[in-house]
Amino acid sequence: MENKELEQEIKKKITNIPLKDRAKVTALRYYLNKCKQADTDMETTCDNIQSKYDKLSMPIYQRADEIILGTAQLNEQNLGLAAKLLSEEELQQFNEAPKESKAIPDYWLKVFKNADLQELPLSERDAEAFKFLQKIEFTLAENDSDFFLKFHFAENPFFKQTVLEKKFYYEDDELTKVEATKIEWHDGKNLTKKLIKKKQRNKKTGQFRVISKEVDDESFFLFFRSIDISNKEKYDKLPEDEQISLQGQLDVDQDVGREIVDELLPYSLEYFLGIKEFKTEDDAGAEGEEDDEEDDEEVEVPAKGQNKGMDKKKK
Repeated sequence: MENKELEQEIKKKITNIPLKDRAKVTALRYYLNKCKQADTDMETTCDNIQSKYDKLSMPIYQRADEIILGTAQLNEQNLGLAAKLLSEEELQQFNEAPKESKAIPDYWLKVFKNADLQELPLSERDAEAFKFLQKIEFTLAENDSDFFLKFHFAENPFFKQTVLEKKFYYEDDELTKVEATKIEWHDGKNLTKKLIKKKQRNKKTGQFRVISKEVDDESFFLFFRSIDISNKEKYDKLPEDEQISLQGQLDVDQDVGREIVDELLPYSLEYFLGIKEFKTEDDAGAEGEEDDEEDDEEVEVPAKGQNKGMDKKKK
């Protein structure tokens, strides 16, 4: 319920209270409103603090990216922990060895696989594309609310762009709009689609025929979709099921976006090493669940041009 509607509803309810209690309820509301204002002030302060340190972290992430990509010059400052992690012999060998400028292999692939984001998990097909992910760039907008994520890829056989961007726009602390790069997939390489074959039985002849059909597939790359519910008047005119679907997709995008900013970026090394994992209580119950609504027998086959040797994600 919107604040204005809530206020009107409260006033209406209070006027229906007997006069002898109405003054007490009004006084009670005065103090409870002060508590609510204190909560609002606390949230504002926390948001300002988070924005401050988000901005401070951005140049640090850039330095970290240079290490991951192998473009940074290693020195005594950034190698300060080496003495604690290496023996004297290993440290001497390390210092004498030529410093090669090479990227850490499959860094972000391992980060995302070990994180195992529940809302948009990395499929086995996605993993092949994530081998080309070089860095993730986080930017906070001037209003300290909106933020942007850029995924930088090397040239790859899956899509034409080398940068995929996702932008998050807020109104009154509510996510109302996301804009994403429309991925230009190479022929047969769309990771958000799969080609299936269905057996259909002719009721008259009893004979079977096999038809091919392209359907949606689970993929992290569904993250790169655009949704806009900022026009409330337009949104309210949509069918209820469509409103629920759009809001649900927006909630997923917000969760994944914040998990990347708050978890994967600052703790990427821990995820790379497999020390941290995203796990929920529903994991055990979710495993092995199958969709039994369809009676048709479905066989997943690679789309035209798709790598035939690639493992398929289990249904």
